[in-house]
Amino acid sequence: MNNSRLLILLFLLIKQVEAAETDSKQYLKPIKLTAEENIRAEHKVEKQFIEKANTLGDAIKHVSGVQSSSFGPNSGAPVIRSLQGHRVGVFENGTSIQGINSISGNVNIPFDPIFTESIKINKSNNSVRYGDQSLGGSVEVDSGLIPNKLNEKSREIDLIYKNGWNSFDAKGLKLQLNNQKNLATNIQFSRQEIKSYNIPGKSKAQVCDSDIFINGGVNSTLADICQKDARIKKTYNKASQKYMSQIIINNPDWADGDFSFYSDDPISRAGGREYQNPLNPDYVEGTEKNKIDHINNDVTPNYNKKLGNSYARNDNIAVGTTYFLKNGYIGFSADYKKSEYGVPGFSLENKSFQENYDDGLPVGVKTEQNKFMLDSLFNQPVIFLDNIQFKASNFVNKSGEYIGASEANLYKFEQNFVELVFKQKDFGYLSGEIGQSWGIRDVDGKGHARYLPNVKTTRNAFFIQEKLNFKPVYFEAGYRRENVEHQIQDHTFVGSRNASNGKLEDRNFDLSHYYLGGGFYLGDHVHIHAKYSKSERAPELNELYASNPHYSIMTQEEGNQNLKKEKVKSIELNTDLTFEQSKIALSLYQMNFNDYMYLSHSGMAMRNRLPLQYWKQTDVKIEGFEIDLSHRFLLDKWGDLTLSTFGDFVKNRVTNKNLIQSSNDGEYPTNMPTNRYGASIEWEKDDYHLRLSNVYYAQAKYLGKSVNSEIPLPAYHLLDLSLSKKVALKNADFEFYLNGTNLLNEEARPQNSPLKYIAPLPGRGFQLGITMSL
Repeated sequence: MNNSRLLILLFLLIKQVEAAETDSKQYLKPIKLTAEENIRAEHKVEKQFIEKANTLGDAIKHVSGVQSSSFGPNSGAPVIRSLQGHRVGVFENGTSIQGINSISGNVNIPFDPIFTESIKINKSNNSVRYGDQSLGGSVEVDSGLIPNKLNEKSREIDLIYKNGWNSFDAKGLKLQLNNQKNLATNIQFSRQEIKSYNIPGKSKAQVCDSDIFINGGVNSTLADICQKDARIKKTYNKASQKYMSQIIINNPDWADGDFSFYSDDPISRAGGREYQNPLNPDYVEGTEKNKIDHINNDVTPNYNKKLGNSYARNDNIAVGTTYFLKNGYIGFSADYKKSEYGVPGFSLENKSFQENYDDGLPVGVKTEQNKFMLDSLFNQPVIFLDNIQFKASNFVNKSGEYIGASEANLYKFEQNFVELVFKQKDFGYLSGEIGQSWGIRDVDGKGHARYLPNVKTTRNAFFIQEKLNFKPVYFEAGYRRENVEHQIQDHTFVGSRNASNGKLEDRNFDLSHYYLGGGFYLGDHVHIHAKYSKSERAPELNELYASNPHYSIMTQEEGNQNLKKEKVKSIELNTDLTFEQSKIALSLYQMNFNDYMYLSHSGMAMRNRLPLQYWKQTDVKIEGFEIDLSHRFLLDKWGDLTLSTFGDFVKNRVTNKNLIQSSNDGEYPTNMPTNRYGASIEWEKDDYHLRLSNVYYAQAKYLGKSVNSEIPLPAYHLLDLSLSKKVALKNADFEFYLNGTNLLNEEARPQNSPLKYIAPLPGRGFQLGITMSL
């Protein structure tokens, strides 16, 4: 960001604060939050869905087109239209909260479901607003930590207690204070914990036994993912031949093995002499010469009715304060999150073929996150501006992976971020906003299993979004210019002997993003919107520089610092139909990627049996649709009843294949979401609320390949229930609730989960809770 421009903008901001402070008449007006107005979220997830979730992915996976990465029950990131990680932005109160989780899927995104107010999901390309890592959409968490209004009471307290059966136990406290004039403060604490999860059957999928041996050989890819020691062993059968060789009996040093001592002939000849062979006392007529044993041992335990190493504990302590000005506010928050949990399955580190695997070591993750944030908004500071919003944050995430009690690696992600957004007043038909942001991130790592060097990354961006509204027709456009620079800080990092990189080098990328769109309304019932986007994404740290075994994703990951920018052209058509109590929403989309970055299988496995994979680029087309339907029945004294259903479909396909890619990686990526169909019934009456929902996950049709083809897993249903009742007393309000998940107790293995063969979703679970508000 240009320093002079930043100073000017900050000067204007300071002057606005001074003017507000000197005004003797302090009073409050409705505060408009630009974040809510500028993000055209396609779906808003309300608190009732969030508070029963374990992970951020769980909280939003009921939305059409959105799933969870499901890296075990304790780690779940958003997957939007088959994209995740570096392609889906995750934000809390407008600032990014992505750390090592976007690189290592077993590391969860720190998330407090108890006090989060809402989550907004933008399923289409959102890179103009949030940058290159949102080209596949964005998820924004509203924590509610920084107050945006004064409550009627000067003091309010919420106490939450939940008891879980095969679900989290949870407790929380939130204290809301204000001086009934211009100052409000939130203080909150929460904890979630569980010792282990129960599952319907075995922890390893049935295909780990039935599909390991194929065409007379071993499916080594499946065996490694299932964490199996699978071999075909040939053993000579001493009972298969009638005679013993007298020559070898006389000269045992000549033998090449047991088979040398046996013969089908009564006579042996050597050196012009004949020897009478004695009868084999163990001979059994018709016995095969070789006995073939199919060895299929579990390197890691195959648990029954429980999921090993699935413990979890999450803590959150936070405070947020807002000072309200005449026409705005200044807010500050400090937020500390800590989590510790097990990753189901175990490390394959140094596990060679052997008879005893009792020394298998579990993989655990420990995460600590500190976040400090300043959020301020000033309405109508000058005649041509509607408001100015200024944000600044410091975010430190420390995430460590442990193999047993040993620290395998520990990474510290420290991010500093500043953003200034000007929202212009409406000029006739024209409205819009302009913003500039600057961010710097330092990544430092240590540990014997370290796979990333130390890198400093800076991001500078300018964006503009404008809309022309000629009701009922409107047009919109946006543009973003962005620079991303990676600077190597640690030249002592040692890559593997298989690394494609030599000396690590700095990389710099200039990126541009834009979109054009428009829509129109047909009366009050029909809204049609179309959008075309073009974006670029810079390669990230692991894609450029990773090297050495990455046990948590069960891969020896090798980066490529010569990767080019990833480019995507997206087109989307949305139609909304509203007729009194009925709603229909349909979305059609297509994304065409050039130089799409992905991990390619080399066809080799290392001595630790991890597949050797390199970051490469190819062209990919993603296409799909989503449909949502609902109807609300007004039953008068019986309350309201809403019936809803949805379906979604996505196909991610490689369009530029070469011979090696076709042989090793196939036409479709692995771990892709499957088709889904969902239905729910929701009833509300006075203080009662009931919701019963079922989502059907179909068996995968478009299967990926890692040398051997991906094995599809059975389809399954997830039937969930939520029931609540509110009770108002004189000095307190109570809400009682019961949540049930996977009520059918089905063995559910999401096809997009990297741990699908060794860690199913938890079985039937319940959570009984109470919230008391004073």
